[in-house]
Amino acid sequence: MKKMMTLMALAAMMLGAASCGDDSPVREDKLTFGASDLMTKTVTGDNFFDYAGSKLRFDLNYLADTACLQVLDTKFVKPMPTVNLLFNGMKISYDARDRYTLTGTSYDVMDGYQVNNIRAHANLSLNTYYLTYDVVTPRATSKVYVYPEKILSALANDNLDYGTTTETFFTFDCELDEDGAYDGDVALHNVQFSIGEASSPKFNLIRVPYDEHVTISGTATGYVVEGTGITGKYLQGNVEVPFDRSTIDDLRIEVNVVNKSYSIRFKCMGGEFISDGRLYL
Repeated sequence: MKKMMTLMALAAMMLGAASCGDDSPVREDKLTFGASDLMTKTVTGDNFFDYAGSKLRFDLNYLADTACLQVLDTKFVKPMPTVNLLFNGMKISYDARDRYTLTGTSYDVMDGYQVNNIRAHANLSLNTYYLTYDVVTPRATSKVYVYPEKILSALANDNLDYGTTTETFFTFDCELDEDGAYDGDVALHNVQFSIGEASSPKFNLIRVPYDEHVTISGTATGYVVEGTGITGKYLQGNVEVPFDRSTIDDLRIEVNVVNKSYSIRFKCMGGEFISDGRLYL
């Protein structure tokens, strides 16, 4: 699977990008970071366009509480070439948990294109990034959502300790190849199945691959996964092995990146599993 990378590691690749500020060395009151391999969803009326490959670069100035945001190698419609967008002078807020919020109002980014209502979130502890903005042209206004390929479901009380929690949570991984085909999986952590009035043993991890038994469809708000007869995988020690006790049937997953929610339902081991909740974006 593709992984998030800090922009420091991508510096060589970014040399051709638009510059935020001068070329002087980064001082202690500044911070630069970013991410690659992001999904971009553009919604225009009843139509939507999904694109994979956008990158983000954040240049923050703590003392001035302002930032520069770059959106690199992105596009809004299929026929257009990729472009780089530069937003200077954005307002910034942050907290003690490495969570940053950037906001901006209106930018003329290129001929005939204006970008409004920019809002970006970044969590450095979890490498989670989320960006929304409006693209205004003489013909239409589109809403754009930029988000990671891999999304975590949110823990209770805004907890970030995914590595130690015993709470049930999910990681939704959805990628898009150059031909527009979706791929990925969903991982279920600390999960039990209800079987009548009883419950199954608790599994640390069950991974449901999006194989030939699964279809993935993009929507204007995210994507939907459906399938039946799926063989899941689980950890036996540190080794992933087939979950051959039961197939996973009547699977339906809805991931909504607009209102940051998910819904997951399936049948397994004679019981049913249902969960609805928030996405961490």
